[in-house]
Amino acid sequence: MRRKSKAILCGFLEKSCAILYPRRCPVCMQIATPRGSLVHRECTKKLLYIREPACKRCGRQIARMEKEYCSECAKKEFHYTRGYAVWQYEANIQHSLSEFKYHSRKEFADFYAAEAVRLYGDKIRYEKPEVLIPVPVHRTRRAERGFNQAELLAKKMGQMLEIPVDAHFLLRTKHTGRLKDLNRRERAKMLKDAFSVDPSRKVSYHSVMLVDDIYTTGSTVDSCAAVLLRAGAQKVTVFSMAVGASIN
Repeated sequence: MRRKSKAILCGFLEKSCAILYPRRCPVCMQIATPRGSLVHRECTKKLLYIREPACKRCGRQIARMEKEYCSECAKKEFHYTRGYAVWQYEANIQHSLSEFKYHSRKEFADFYAAEAVRLYGDKIRYEKPEVLIPVPVHRTRRAERGFNQAELLAKKMGQMLEIPVDAHFLLRTKHTGRLKDLNRRERAKMLKDAFSVDPSRKVSYHSVMLVDDIYTTGSTVDSCAAVLLRAGAQKVTVFSMAVGASIN
């Protein structure tokens, strides 16, 4: 009876919030219609979804079916084994993710996670991750934004896929500042010793999937993967909402 009352109360609160704060489309930023929609159907056509052929390492779309890897992944070794991404990181998804991350449009995570699971749910299950681990942000960055966007995405995906999420196992111990304007070598230098595993945790994972919002050079997720492998993981895969063009 108590559980039923709680469910009724939650439903009432959700409907009240929807009236007071109607959901906005994560692409055009206008009120999403019909009510209850996560996105305008027409707006999804503005987004560039990753199509096959895609790089077998990072998930970036490539031009030729006979190629297994993009030009970036073909010339570098990575600690993680496989990556997936939903969209190409072009203007529309760039604006959407920027609003999500820097202007606290947390409700956009519902759309991102739903598309991730709709398109890649079977592939994620095939990888058999024991846990989803969000790429951590430094406490300074978290204080600025009020949340970790990767953690929110991982939790939404975890709920849909029924895969546990551990947002406290991997820590960001070094404040690196913004990396988006740095090349691969500069990023790698900045990210050295930036991540660690919480020494108080007595658990170890065999198979891990890292979750992040944007994949650019792969330096960040690969630094995370290296730490997880040293902590006992045998396999690390990566899931990103969007993957950028190659960066030298």
